[in-house]
Amino acid sequence: MNERSAQQTGVGMGMGFLWGALVGAGLALLMAPASGTETRRKLGETARRLRHDVPEKARGLMNQARSAVTQGVKETRSTFDNNETRSVYSEREGA
Repeated sequence: MNERSAQQTGVGMGMGFLWGALVGAGLALLMAPASGTETRRKLGETARRLRHDVPEKARGLMNQARSAVTQGVKETRSTFDNNETRSVYSEREGA
């Protein structure tokens, strides 16, 4: 697996982890034996915490994705430049 694929896999795993945490937290609150008032209070606390945490984590994942795309562009340009150079030398040598 090349470096770009590894980075993309990491971003995908990060998003999967984030969604899993959100779903798990919601289900845990809904399934826990508590009064309606207590459950609503916990849901409110969780919503406030997620409102703070999710944008921060999303920014981190976006930065990882941006880095992966930037690296991919650099690799593509490098490969293109190397192939273009080889083709110029091949034409000069009559190959």
